[in-house]
Amino acid sequence: MPYRRTLLATSLLAAPLLLARPARAQEWKPDRPMRLVVPFAPGGAQDVIGRLFAKVVGEKLGQPIVVDNRAGAGGLLGAEAVARAAPDGTTLLLATAGQLTIAKALGRRMSYEPMADFAPISHVLDSPLVLLVGPALQVNDVAGLIAAARAARDPFNYASTGLGTNTHLLGAEFAQRLGIEMVHVPYRGAQPAFNDLISGAVQFMFVTAPSALSFQGGPLRILAVTTRTRFPPLPDTPTMIEAGVADFEASVWTGISAPARTPAPVIASLNQAFNGALAEPELRSRLDVLGAVAVGSTPDAFRQLLDADLVRWSAVTARGKISME
Repeated sequence: MPYRRTLLATSLLAAPLLLARPARAQEWKPDRPMRLVVPFAPGGAQDVIGRLFAKVVGEKLGQPIVVDNRAGAGGLLGAEAVARAAPDGTTLLLATAGQLTIAKALGRRMSYEPMADFAPISHVLDSPLVLLVGPALQVNDVAGLIAAARAARDPFNYASTGLGTNTHLLGAEFAQRLGIEMVHVPYRGAQPAFNDLISGAVQFMFVTAPSALSFQGGPLRILAVTTRTRFPPLPDTPTMIEAGVADFEASVWTGISAPARTPAPVIASLNQAFNGALAEPELRSRLDVLGAVAVGSTPDAFRQLLDADLVRWSAVTARGKISME
């Protein structure tokens, strides 16, 4: 996964450096209110993130930014609305892999072309994931989990927060990397998966760190984090790489995209505004509470992430014959 090394340049250690660089003078200002499409229902983490950015970026650009929640079809409806919008900088997408790279890797039927119908603006955030096990599995580290999976008479079950999610494909990639047959068990969210981890119905799962840290219902154990360097809220927890799984790194990323053919000066000004927002203490403190790591990037760097992400998940879905159709 060499592209994760590239991503390191815009991760925890690099973000302060990137945000400290002098920004170009803005060449474009919106002349009317803007719309940030969040392709999820109100109340979730992505909705909160969208509203935080809308407030701060709107103040920087001198126009209010209205959050437009367009949930449905795994976020595809929201992405479709942005793909069809006028390329004038006033309609933006709070993008995740589910609408762009994973959607394409799964061969989902879409009315838009994920990699061609959007103009990348900035890769703004990463949410680390953790490897989680329950009390029924008597292992204390990743090596113990791998040994137990190899020795088991029946294939291990791994949970996810739903078909075609990051947690599904990361679990599949883990099994593929180890060459061990494992059974995917999808759930509608983290809570029911946690319950079955505790009961022993499933043996492990990858889940976002904030979800794991906020769960207070049972003796779940975090074996490792998926970041390349240790995650500050879990300083004593090793990375997957430290645990012996070479180059195994992943995050749930969030980015900002505009409709394709949005003029370059508009993209440049939006990039400056969103990256600048990440330097605001109030926004960064709220992101810390959500367990999100501020990144910030150039449009080209975000495009490179998208390209590499698509290659990665396309390989995983092809090897595992995983499809949503």
